[in-house]
Amino acid sequence: MRWTSDRRPTTVDIVVAAALTLATQIEIWAPALVPGVGEVTGSRPVLSVTTLAMTLPLALRRTAPVAVLVVVFGAAVLQSMLTTPTEGLATLAAMLVAAYSSSAFAGGARSAAVSAATILVAVALLAKAEGDGAFMAIVYGSAWLTGFVVAQRSGQLQRVAGDNRDLEQRLAEATLLLGEAERRRAAGAPPPAPSDLAALTGRELEITRAIATGMSNAEIAGALVISEWTVKTHVASILRKLGLRDRTQVVVAAYESGLVRPDAPPDMP
Repeated sequence: MRWTSDRRPTTVDIVVAAALTLATQIEIWAPALVPGVGEVTGSRPVLSVTTLAMTLPLALRRTAPVAVLVVVFGAAVLQSMLTTPTEGLATLAAMLVAAYSSSAFAGGARSAAVSAATILVAVALLAKAEGDGAFMAIVYGSAWLTGFVVAQRSGQLQRVAGDNRDLEQRLAEATLLLGEAERRRAAGAPPPAPSDLAALTGRELEITRAIATGMSNAEIAGALVISEWTVKTHVASILRKLGLRDRTQVVVAAYESGLVRPDAPPDMP
């Protein structure tokens, strides 16, 4: 089970859990107030406790979706073993919400697969007849599938948004580079002399070229098969040896010194 600490319970989650809790408890203790609910034939205390275990955890459906599914469906199975469940729809709604959330907020294919297997096992234990099992499998499976499709679509939208942010960042960096180059030319600042570049090691020259093409530390580490921490150490050494302030100045220095040409790719493995 995957716990996702970056997803906190929302007001909607709390309201849903509270509403279903209230509805299920009314079905148990005052069934006459709920249309379509027959007289309770099971043990009210057992029904009350097990139903609370089916509704209250829904407040955490984003934080621990698979764990919530296991608790909700486990409580339903336990309830069916200990007493006769009510005929209301509130508990069905709680299980549908848990099934949907287990795939929509699972955060990975493995967690979604675990939740699907949990639903199948629970349906097999809950079904009193073959027709009941088929009905529950379709209903809960549809809720799970809907959540899975929503999760996939949300992931695609997040990747597109991330690509747009990356493009925006690169454009902003390009603007900074142009401004820096213009300021250097206006101030008459000479580009780094060959003797300055000679102070760089071969690895530092490789990293300087990579920085000039806009590669991030993680991309450089992957290309050179070294750790990102090592890349950061080399970048700090480059800044110190060339007397530069940041990566933007490294890019400007690489082009102005002729170390990197616009029409030539960097010498990377």
